[in-house]
Amino acid sequence: MSGNILLTISILISNRPDTVRKCLDSVKPLLENLPSELILVDTGCGEQVRGIIEEYTDHIIDFEWCKDFSKARNTGMRAAKGKWFLFLDDDEWFEDVSEIVEFFRSGEYKKYGMCAYVQRNYLDMSGNVYTDLLVGRVIRLDPGIKFIYSIHEVFNRVPGDVKKFSAYVHHYGYVYKNKEEARAHSMRNISLLLKEHEANPGNMKHTLQLAQEYNAVEDWEKSLEMSLDGIAWSRKGKIEESFCRASMFANEIDCYVHMKRYEEVIQKGEQYLREEELDPLVRSIIAGDLVTAFIDRGDNEKCLEYAHMYWDIYQAYLADEEAFMEYTTSITGGCFEPRDRSLVLGNGIRAAVHMGQTDLAWQWFQALEWEGNAVYVSNEMIRAIVSRIPDAEEQERPCYVRMCNIILRRKELEGYTTGMILEACEWQEDSEKPGAIACYGDIQSDHWFVKMAKLASNGFLAETNQACDEAEAAQLAADVWEKMGESMLLMKRYGTWEAVQKLGVDAADMLRRIPFYIWRSGIENFYMNSRWEEVDWWNCRLMESLAADDLHMLVWRAYNSIYSAKRKAGTGEAGESAGGDAENRLIREIADDLEQYVECQTAQCERIYLPDVILQTPDVLPADYQAAYRIGSMLEDVGTGNYARAVQTVKEIRKLLPGVDNVMKRYLHWMSGQMERQKQEAKQASGELQVLARQIKGKLRILIDAGQSEAALAVADQLQALLPDDEEIRQIREKLKRG
Repeated sequence: MSGNILLTISILISNRPDTVRKCLDSVKPLLENLPSELILVDTGCGEQVRGIIEEYTDHIIDFEWCKDFSKARNTGMRAAKGKWFLFLDDDEWFEDVSEIVEFFRSGEYKKYGMCAYVQRNYLDMSGNVYTDLLVGRVIRLDPGIKFIYSIHEVFNRVPGDVKKFSAYVHHYGYVYKNKEEARAHSMRNISLLLKEHEANPGNMKHTLQLAQEYNAVEDWEKSLEMSLDGIAWSRKGKIEESFCRASMFANEIDCYVHMKRYEEVIQKGEQYLREEELDPLVRSIIAGDLVTAFIDRGDNEKCLEYAHMYWDIYQAYLADEEAFMEYTTSITGGCFEPRDRSLVLGNGIRAAVHMGQTDLAWQWFQALEWEGNAVYVSNEMIRAIVSRIPDAEEQERPCYVRMCNIILRRKELEGYTTGMILEACEWQEDSEKPGAIACYGDIQSDHWFVKMAKLASNGFLAETNQACDEAEAAQLAADVWEKMGESMLLMKRYGTWEAVQKLGVDAADMLRRIPFYIWRSGIENFYMNSRWEEVDWWNCRLMESLAADDLHMLVWRAYNSIYSAKRKAGTGEAGESAGGDAENRLIREIADDLEQYVECQTAQCERIYLPDVILQTPDVLPADYQAAYRIGSMLEDVGTGNYARAVQTVKEIRKLLPGVDNVMKRYLHWMSGQMERQKQEAKQASGELQVLARQIKGKLRILIDAGQSEAALAVADQLQALLPDDEEIRQIREKLKRG
């Protein structure tokens, strides 16, 4: 082994053109700043990738892939000339290697036999969600050091103490296009591991890796089977890779949690903690699982007991992470990662809140990583914190408010958190009383619901210290109104209108500040989701505040009238008596609503659009404005009895304004009755005319027989005007004219 080269970097190269250059570029600083070499083992990379890697080194070893990672790694190791050996894959790349450079340049490497760095495994392509795994990838090349195992290969021994780097590699290798691709990858690993396991069932590492692969495909029964199998082998006597034994117990209890077999979690978890020799990471996992099981049972005291155990181990880990490296396995490596920590401490916080241990809840709450790219938060923890605020003692209340403020800084949590506040308000006694949300008024957030709470706090709580002036109240109200599609129903429920008035805000001015486009869409949404009594309530307040011809009020009146028409059209049954008195009265009432709708919509349209646009290119108008003009035409035709043309207009209205379909159907049913009535009346009139014609024809013949030709011709002319298609009258007239 040459004494000139300190570090050999060896990388397995497969066909990954998207990441191989990132990988090779990331190790350049090592090659440039240390006596080092780069060995690339080509396992079948293809022409494109081969062209890329040849730019970086000519030390490329061809290796025929045989489904054995150790053989491929050992090929690179045998060619190594360095005193130390670093390996990685071509789908991962270092963020920064300056720490590793300094480790070797300073001579610190002489005190260690191995180094570990972090593999950051991303769970999606955004790069925001990931788990960190500590991996031993740098080793001193003492005689006999080699890789073992065909998959999840490791060094056969560690020749000295382990140095932990904070350096990490990015790894997107576990991000798959779909579940099928992810499953295929795990099943490939399982097939290789099963061969290893069958050859040596007493090897705890293979058994544990199999369990972990079954976890990846969520086959908890198989994973549990592997854990129980490993535990049984370990109790028989001699086993290999015994450092993995304790993790079998952790995985067994974890499987029970995933299968929601909480009684077994409690029974066997507590038993293992009492009776088995477990490392601290395994104890932390089982403690965390017991927290989950006891919170599910509502046993807050036991939940806190095991949350404390988890917390104490976590604190020891933070104090000396390197001391825990020997306990790290594929199962235990993530026990203190943000996702798992959030679950355990989130349930602990819930129990602490329920038991009134506010200081403890705050301590654990702070241990969650609120400033990271991704935050893992238990929804039930948020519910517990929010629900505590109304009943919190004076001295503990600021702590829960502070927690809410921190949660609400995360935009992705706003919707759920404010939903929990609303739910908590509904649980309160007299939740319909104005100001019921005032207890949340000191929370700090830009969310409109929190601003509504602040208005309630200022308007209804005389003892509040949050008093705001009229200008601030007006701005808060404007912000709430800008979300009127969601907020109008709640403003009525929680007295926002009254609170704003108490704070001196002019209602008309406040409403006019709402942008017209927001007002229109908000009113539409309100009418789609409201009950009639809510509409009536708001109608009274808006009518008191805005003039009838105010542009905002025209929108409200238009929706109010069409809503009324739809409501009336939905009453009763359009049955046999389509022309009956009751039906006729209902149609007249609906017509009154439609006339007001037409009046309001056309007034809006004529204030927004130029007359030439309305007259010459009406098809460019919004559909509801076009529909309003057609409804007006329909009502005119109905008024003059031109039902046939009105029916054709209704078809156009239904296309333009599907929301009034029930009104138009009711009108069509009524008009069909009116047309039938017209037909019957015409038929009756025709019959009466025929009787009259026969009588007149009799008198006409008398005049002809009496020789009174001129008088007879005058009668015949009149008769033909009444019956223009009567052939007999035509012949009589011609005969009389000829004399």
